[in-house]
Amino acid sequence: MTDISFTDRDKIYEVIDTSSRLKYLLKFTYQLSLDDIVSVRVDGDNFKVDINTEKDMLRFKPQGIENVIMKNPETGILQLTFDPALAQAIYNIVDEYGG
Repeated sequence: MTDISFTDRDKIYEVIDTSSRLKYLLKFTYQLSLDDIVSVRVDGDNFKVDINTEKDMLRFKPQGIENVIMKNPETGILQLTFDPALAQAIYNIVDEYGG
């Protein structure tokens, strides 16, 4: 597996559309629209997805099948969060787009 970054708007939409859970978090938890996203990086070696905007980078890295390391929107600190749906979604994205 490899590390690949997508900057093409259509490809960004395609990657994000892979997971309704990720779309929900971006829109309602992080207050981002798809137009705010400038790139998506899929790291197949480390099983993580980075969502980049002009101002910020959000990292999603599953830990097992139930937890995800992700940024707390209130503190800005990475934390372990129980979210089995997101963990599976990240694995699926890495599987499909990670090279």
